[in-house]
Amino acid sequence: MKTVLKAVLVGAVVFHLIQASAVSMASELLPIKKEGKNVPEDILKDIYKEVKELGKRENETFIKREFHFDLDENPTNTEEHIVVLIYKVDDIEKIVIQVTYFESEGFRGSIKYAKDIKLISCFLESEELKIDKSDYDKKEIKKILPDILKGIIEEKRLYKLIERKH
Repeated sequence: MKTVLKAVLVGAVVFHLIQASAVSMASELLPIKKEGKNVPEDILKDIYKEVKELGKRENETFIKREFHFDLDENPTNTEEHIVVLIYKVDDIEKIVIQVTYFESEGFRGSIKYAKDIKLISCFLESEELKIDKSDYDKKEIKKILPDILKGIIEEKRLYKLIERKH
């Protein structure tokens, strides 16, 4: 019994160390800030690059990737659902980011309901990214975009670790 407890404890410690190193690695990869502030267009461009790198799925003419990670630091709902959609209209690439926030109910929060959905719509034309529409105000978007980018980078890193084991 003591051996099992030690193994569980060691496993938990290793998991937290890996998770902490992933977060620190992701934060190093964030775009350089102009004038000491996050520039939403630069971070959106990095999100675009990270998701575009994942590529299209078979028989699709667009890129759609879904991610699940914590954005609001609410321990009762544990994670949000983020969808990044990239598609082309003429020579312009459109990017839509949808963030779904949940609230939990039931035994230990086992049932989750969507309580809010927010969208960011932008487009990339000749290497210049412009925000078309955002459900976040300027202060919120500067806070949320780096968290989304970090989460995407971390999930991609975890996917690569899983692929190596198979």
